[in-house]
Amino acid sequence: MTDRLAAIDIGTNSCRLLIADTQGGHIKPVFTALRTCRIGEGMTGKGILGKGPMERTINVLQEYLKLIKQFKVDRYRVVATSAVREAANAAFFLDQACRSTGMDIQIISGAEEARLNYLGACHSVSPQGTGLIIDIGGGSTEFTYLPHKGSLELCCHSIPLGAVRLTEQPCLLSEILLPMKDVLDEIKLLPDPFFIGVGGTITTIAAVCQELEVYDPQSVHGYTLTEHDVERIMFFLAAKNNEERKKVPGLQPERADIIVAGVTILWAILRYLEAGTLVVSEADLLYGIILEMAPL
Repeated sequence: MTDRLAAIDIGTNSCRLLIADTQGGHIKPVFTALRTCRIGEGMTGKGILGKGPMERTINVLQEYLKLIKQFKVDRYRVVATSAVREAANAAFFLDQACRSTGMDIQIISGAEEARLNYLGACHSVSPQGTGLIIDIGGGSTEFTYLPHKGSLELCCHSIPLGAVRLTEQPCLLSEILLPMKDVLDEIKLLPDPFFIGVGGTITTIAAVCQELEVYDPQSVHGYTLTEHDVERIMFFLAAKNNEERKKVPGLQPERADIIVAGVTILWAILRYLEAGTLVVSEADLLYGIILEMAPL
């Protein structure tokens, strides 16, 4: 029997929807959408969600609810991540969203976000070695991995550093690495790590690297990025202003102002770890949510 399920992720920069058919542990995407609501805009230093960003996000949730009904979804789950879980007025936003849409939105922890990313990515990209998931979001960066072969318990670390946060509050390379250093040193000790990257920053780098005029998930999924690729793209984009970046093939115009910060975070991680390469996965948190909702 096929179940049609949907997952929505309210991230710091974007709000995403995945509608998929599931059967026997297999996921077949039916419809995907991404809207740049940027609910975390202007939140740095204030700790509260702004009226405009909240309204934009609720409008998108109303749009997604119509799509869920249109595609006759059996069940769906809505989660909120970094910006909402850190906001002092998160309860107010959830109440307003529920009143407008009827949706029960769950705020998930950074560790839970990391675990769902791991579940979704490793289901889609079979790691050769110790699978390590890196997810650079708008407000945070997550690392998820098994500490050793045969371990049943994941190590999940969420660092409060993301593309939107770093754009709004620029800092030195040493300050980028400082909150991640303990985690990165732990990762260095992993046997045969296999790096898998998820999230908008990393998929965008893969698209820019391939100069995709039209975003193609199949071209991005499974694409191998080298440290040299990331460094080249970082300097290439940093040398342009926002208007020039908007014209770069593979880069969504809405991401032009935050992409340099996101690429810099990834470059710092790969450089410090001497990782060499990273495989890009289109499957992430949303796939993890769908997998957990799917009947056994």
